[in-house]
Amino acid sequence: MIEHCLYIFPLSVCLLVPLAYFLSFIVAVNLGHSKFEFPFLSRSSTDSPESCIYSQIINIASFVLFITVYIRYRQISQLIRNNPTCGKKYLQTNSIFFICGILTAFSMSIISNFPHANVFPVRLLAIYLTFTASVVALYCEMLLSSWIRPLLYSSQILPIIRTILTIICTLALLSFFVFQTITVIKYDNEKKLWTPTSPGWKYHLSTIISAWILTTSLLIYMLTLIFDFRRIKVISPKIFLTDDIIDDDG
Repeated sequence: MIEHCLYIFPLSVCLLVPLAYFLSFIVAVNLGHSKFEFPFLSRSSTDSPESCIYSQIINIASFVLFITVYIRYRQISQLIRNNPTCGKKYLQTNSIFFICGILTAFSMSIISNFPHANVFPVRLLAIYLTFTASVVALYCEMLLSSWIRPLLYSSQILPIIRTILTIICTLALLSFFVFQTITVIKYDNEKKLWTPTSPGWKYHLSTIISAWILTTSLLIYMLTLIFDFRRIKVISPKIFLTDDIIDDDG
C-alpha cells in the first residue's frame, strides 16, 4: 500500500519533528527540568527521560527524511531521463540537493544524540550544518521545481510558494547565524535556563525566534512535496534466488 502513498514520508517528517520537541518539552516542564517559557529548539531535551524521547523520535524523523530526499532525488532523475532536452545543470543541481538533504538528515540525528550541556560544540556545529545544508537543499529544490513545473503541473502557485519559503529561510538563517554567534562568543550560551534578566537575553531571544521561523518554514516547504509525491509510486523490488541458494535449500 505504501507504494501508492509516498506522500506519507514528507508528511511524517512534518509531524514527527514538532512531536519530538513538544512531547519532550512537556515532560521536561512536568519534571521541573525546564521552565514553561519560549525556549530554544531541543533545549528541553538535555535531561532524561525527555532526552530519550526526543532522540528516539528525531532519529526516526531523520531516517524518514533520508527516504523522502532519496525519493525526490529519484523522481527528478527520472524526469530528466525522460526528457533529453534537460541540460546538465539539472543533474548537477539534483545531485547537490541529494547531498545536502542527506547531510541535513545526518546532522539532525547528531543534534538529537548529543546533549546540549555535555558536548555543546558538537551540538552547535550540527545545528549550523543542519540549517545550512537544508537551506542549500531548498535552493536546489526551488530551482528544480521551477524548471520541471511544465512536466508536472501547469499551475505556478506551488513554485511561487516554494520561492517565498526559500527567501524566508535564507533571511532567518542569516539572522540565526548572527545572533547565535554573538551569543556564543560574548555570552555563556551553554546555560540551560535563560531569564529576561540574563546578560545577552535579547540576542538569545532573537536566536530563538530565528530558529523557530527557519524550522517552521522548512517544515511547510516539506509539506508542499506532498503534491509531488501523490503523482508517483514505487514498484516493489523483485527478489531472485541464485541456483546455488536453491540447491542448498533443497
